[in-house]
Amino acid sequence: MGSDPMAFEQLLEWTANRPEWQQDALRRLAQSGDLTDNDLLELRLQIENSAGLPVENVPAPVPLAAGHLSEAASNQPKTVLASLGPVQRVDRLAGDQPPLRFAVNGVTLIYGANASGKSGYCRITKQLCRSLSPGELRGNVYDENQGEAPEIAVAFRVGDDDQPKQDMIWAGDAQPPAELARISVFDTASARVYVDKKRKIEFLPYELDLLNKLGLGCRALDQGFREREATANAAVNTPLPTGYTEGTTVHAVIAKLVTTTALDQLPSEQELRALGSWTEEKQAELDRVAETLSNDPAALMRLRTTAKQALETIKEEVSKAVNNVGDPAILDIRSKQQDAQTKATAAEAAAKDMFRDQPIPELGSEVWRQMLIYARDFATSVFTDKDPPQLATGGICVLCQQELDEEAVQRMTAFDSYIAGRAAEESAAAARIFEDLRGTVLALTLRGKREIDTLLAGYADLSDATKQNATVISAFIEKAGERLETVKRILRESTYDELDTLEPLPASPAQLIDDDIVRLEQEIAQLEDVERDENAIAKLRVRHAELSDQKRLSEEIEIIVERRNKLEERHRLGTCRSECRLTAIPRRITDRRREILTPALKTALDNELKTLRLTHIPLNLADRGDAAESVVEVALTAQQRIANNSDVLSEGEQRALALACFLAELGELGHNHGIIVDDPVSSLDHTRMQAVAERLAEEAAKGRQVIVFTHNILFHHMLRTETRRARIACHNEWMSSLGNDQFGIIDDSRKPRQMKSVPERLQEIDRDLQALIDAGYDHADEKFRSPVVGLYTQMRDTWERVVEDILFNRVVQRFRPEIMTQRLGEACINPESDYPVIFEGMKRCSHYSGHDPAEDLPPELPEPEHIRGDFDELKGFFDAANERRRKLRKARAYEEGPEPVLL
Repeated sequence: MGSDPMAFEQLLEWTANRPEWQQDALRRLAQSGDLTDNDLLELRLQIENSAGLPVENVPAPVPLAAGHLSEAASNQPKTVLASLGPVQRVDRLAGDQPPLRFAVNGVTLIYGANASGKSGYCRITKQLCRSLSPGELRGNVYDENQGEAPEIAVAFRVGDDDQPKQDMIWAGDAQPPAELARISVFDTASARVYVDKKRKIEFLPYELDLLNKLGLGCRALDQGFREREATANAAVNTPLPTGYTEGTTVHAVIAKLVTTTALDQLPSEQELRALGSWTEEKQAELDRVAETLSNDPAALMRLRTTAKQALETIKEEVSKAVNNVGDPAILDIRSKQQDAQTKATAAEAAAKDMFRDQPIPELGSEVWRQMLIYARDFATSVFTDKDPPQLATGGICVLCQQELDEEAVQRMTAFDSYIAGRAAEESAAAARIFEDLRGTVLALTLRGKREIDTLLAGYADLSDATKQNATVISAFIEKAGERLETVKRILRESTYDELDTLEPLPASPAQLIDDDIVRLEQEIAQLEDVERDENAIAKLRVRHAELSDQKRLSEEIEIIVERRNKLEERHRLGTCRSECRLTAIPRRITDRRREILTPALKTALDNELKTLRLTHIPLNLADRGDAAESVVEVALTAQQRIANNSDVLSEGEQRALALACFLAELGELGHNHGIIVDDPVSSLDHTRMQAVAERLAEEAAKGRQVIVFTHNILFHHMLRTETRRARIACHNEWMSSLGNDQFGIIDDSRKPRQMKSVPERLQEIDRDLQALIDAGYDHADEKFRSPVVGLYTQMRDTWERVVEDILFNRVVQRFRPEIMTQRLGEACINPESDYPVIFEGMKRCSHYSGHDPAEDLPPELPEPEHIRGDFDELKGFFDAANERRRKLRKARAYEEGPEPVLL
């Protein structure tokens, strides 16, 4: 697009109202086309400086001026791709192949059947060049051993024809050369992007390109400020030291160190350091005030009240310890345990004497007595209508559920009498008493030494005597706790003899505690009667709080100052981010885009839709600004909501629409940068295939390098024809596969047979004939029938191609709808001499191929010399006819077009 003076004036007018750093950024963009890392660094320094952040070596901003604006900044030199390959470690592409070479002055056609390796090469171009769906390069996914990154040899030229070619080896994990991004790639994956997704307008006029890049620069700078802001936020959200007294000057100042405080309301660093300054004079004053307050009756009374409460709490702990694990308590536990054991032994002996004639000798044991007690209680609850003892009178044994006979009744009566007897009753009572005591001790807990010391801290600080008393109390509680744990272990393990050897406890401090409680009560009563000056005391407390907070602030001043500075930095980073806000830039881009760009793009798309015969599809081109980028989408004007255009359009319509969008977009290029098209006519009918061929040839005629990958032989013919018609060069590359991981074979000799010329076919026949003879050909051996039939089929096809290409000079050709009348001048057929030779040659070939032989024809195969003779006759006829045609030819035929230029 040419430069627009009016647009430049409007741009300068708009720029004058922008911050100085943005004016400088536009100046840099106008002069160099992009913002480098160093540009972004210097612009960041300018922003920080304007926001008040401490920076050094800030470059002075130079605003955009009319002299900085030129078309040269928006137009990049033309880039052409010269070759691609050899390739290493890409898909299953063979790495020992010659490079794919591309004509720089027309169309390059790369033909390959399905699974020949074209997609692998196309994926490489998508990585190297501009693509809406670049994907990624992979090695051989079928190989377990994935090696190093792919490597591709690539050659290209930047600038005019006199510029040198650049050769390089590109590693797949590295950035591709920036110059190759000027070449656009279209394939199936990007077709989906064109059809279904919103996407960026890639090519912008000079003015919009500057603004777009300014927006991208703002976004990059804002990203850096946002990261720093996040770090500052994390820092200011860390809690500050607490414990300052509410109402003091220090407390009020520190309360301002929060994110909600405005920048102008933050205390300065000097204020904080002055407030936190601590001197010997202030320390002496604090000591005087503290001493005066310590002699205040109310304060003294509070200290003694707290100490008295602590002693009362601890008195309960001492009492629990003495009552449960003191020496008398241990003797009581041991006594009750021994009593229970003695009475249990007596009860067991009585039972054994009473039931010595019973069949089970262990009657009378504790376990048996417990079982019998439970059975007796159960019988009493079940047989309520029976007279005691129900264990015997119930008639059924409550244990085995069997009827009781007379002997069993007598036995149960005796058992009941035993349980009701004195010995058993005393044993049970003694066991209950001991178990209750045991449970009490096991459930007991005492406060630990650390908790006791904390409770006694205020009491211990009253005097040296109280400090010594606190030590005695704490030691007793510690020893009592240790004894409690030992006794619990003995009770759980039933090792009762250990109770006799326990280490003695220190003397109980209970009396000491009682005495001090009485003393503290007396002192509290005396202090209540003392007169005091409440106003003076209140002033002293305020002064003490002020001085204490100042002293603490002096100890924590660096933490507080750092928080204050982080809050200031956070505010100023917010100012920096507001400088990078994009609102005004996308609005300006949108206004200018809708004035100059979107109409042109819509017109171009309408033209492409007409060319590709898609006017029956109701479409609408919409655009919008997405942050710093311009976004367009192609939408169906349907009456119902449609998620994706592809949900409605056929495969052929989708491909044609995507190609139309791609071609329309090319109109916005400032240069005739190249295009690479992969499989452009998939699912298209013949009419639209022809239209695509015409459009690609048209683009090439404008000077654009056009590279086409295809597996459609008909489209291949169509595009070759259109290049001849447009008088542009057409270079052909042929790709195939050999199986066994041999894909991407670059070899002209392996192109489809129907694409080979007569000399190429003759060479192939001669090679196959020699291979047949070398294989020991025997005309009597039926195993050679297939290769012989193949040879004669090739010769028969070649006779036909001689007629088409040589005698009629390709005036009429297969796959071509037109008659090449200008070739008639070199048509060299001589019916009188040519017809008999052609007839006999075709007849001979048809004898061995092309027809089902009659049953009575001899099955013999031809002799080797006969085959050689048939081939020599074909070649001789071709040489003679071609010589005749050569004499008629004066210069390179018009239809063949100019020679392709390969670098």
